[in-house]
Amino acid sequence: MSSTPLSCMKTDKSKGSGTLNAEHQKIVLEILEQECRKEEDGMFHSEIYADYRDELTKEEVLAICRSDDPRDTYDDKIISAYENAETECEIDLLKKIKEDDTISDALENGEIDDDEITDFVRDRHTVNLPFDHFLNQELFINIIVNTGDQNTDFTINQPFASWDGRNATKIDDDAAILWLARQQGYNKSSLTKALRDRKNQGSKFLASMLTEVENVTTHMNALTFLAQMTFSEWFELHDAIDREKNRNDPYYPRKSRGRGYIILDKNTTCGLYDPWSGAGGPLEIALDKDVRLPIRFIDTAWPDGGRGYSIKEIYMACSSIWDNRAIKEIHPMKKAA
Repeated sequence: MSSTPLSCMKTDKSKGSGTLNAEHQKIVLEILEQECRKEEDGMFHSEIYADYRDELTKEEVLAICRSDDPRDTYDDKIISAYENAETECEIDLLKKIKEDDTISDALENGEIDDDEITDFVRDRHTVNLPFDHFLNQELFINIIVNTGDQNTDFTINQPFASWDGRNATKIDDDAAILWLARQQGYNKSSLTKALRDRKNQGSKFLASMLTEVENVTTHMNALTFLAQMTFSEWFELHDAIDREKNRNDPYYPRKSRGRGYIILDKNTTCGLYDPWSGAGGPLEIALDKDVRLPIRFIDTAWPDGGRGYSIKEIYMACSSIWDNRAIKEIHPMKKAA
């Protein structure tokens, strides 16, 4: 079907009377009733449906998530993608109206013109685009944690990776691995013994933390959780982060005043990830229990590849390592900053 702009279909407006008379209006409204869905507000709607396989591209998804206003950017992407289809839908509808014998004769005789019909229809008709379809698109999100370790370029999460026997070496209080250990019920002394002295007290979590730290191959590694979620769920998470951004300082996250949090399932894939160099640990930290992650500690929550080298590129990983059950709950701060 042609996607010719509607302006190219117009005739000389001076031929028309300026408005459609009651008879012509009735005919147009009857055709709109037949071809469209009428809502309680009296407006007529045509639907454009997406193919079940239609998805936004990786580049489009990243552009949306990085945007200052992701929801507006999302809408713009859908509108742009279906611009031609929307135009064709309207052209097709106007064509059916003009094929009516009475309307056709009126156009032929100069009683009305194309502009009058187009304006009348546009005042009463809209085309609905498949915005909701893409809200169900699955995203593979890397939630990078910053508990203060951003200030050292995330270099404090492998304190004993190259330990040379100095017992004075300590785990920095801002290290995300220490925060996670405390979340799981361990203190700093237990984590130190597990990483430095290899005494894990039979704990799968501490043993896996040792394996994670020992196997990093670069010095900049951020604690990262991998979560699969729909675009709709990501918007919910983004809104919760945005709600308290004015209260949170990425340089002093532990002193920030945001109070929202999310609950991550204990089976969530997590580990040390270096998106800047394209490296990381095994991503196999074994959690003992669900994690309560304060939103003020979320450095970024972007799709894989949004922060540098992607995990898929680094590990040749399959999508299943991003679990769609990872985020169990999202609790935004009750009062916006």
